[in-house]
Amino acid sequence: MTRRLALALAAFAVAGCVYFPSVQDAGGVRFKPEKGRLVRQADGAVFGVELKSTGKYGDTLVAASAPIAKRAQLVGAGGAPVDRLEVPGEAIVKLGEGAPRVVFSDLTRQLTPGEVVIVTLNFVKYGNLGVVTVVE
Repeated sequence: MTRRLALALAAFAVAGCVYFPSVQDAGGVRFKPEKGRLVRQADGAVFGVELKSTGKYGDTLVAASAPIAKRAQLVGAGGAPVDRLEVPGEAIVKLGEGAPRVVFSDLTRQLTPGEVVIVTLNFVKYGNLGVVTVVE
């Protein structure tokens, strides 16, 4: 009986020493936006940024918004509208002309070069990410 008790206590002690890391501990989803820019066009503006994904896991961009526009559309590298843009983990994804991008239309006001606008990107896992953007 003492031996069973000792084995049971040892099993409980060993079971309590197990560590299961969370997604955040293992690298999570992390983004660092750089070089945010909003290029004016005749009927709207094109948003570009270098999005550094420094986490171990990727995410999916599903929407964008900005206070200067009523409408935002995700557009693939070929120019066709897309529902989502994949951002792999541990990679740099460039958004802008000639690449996947966000096109803003139905502007609420005129944009001035040098003006700063906050563009909000919405990701499935990460949630909202505000990007400080300069109008060109």
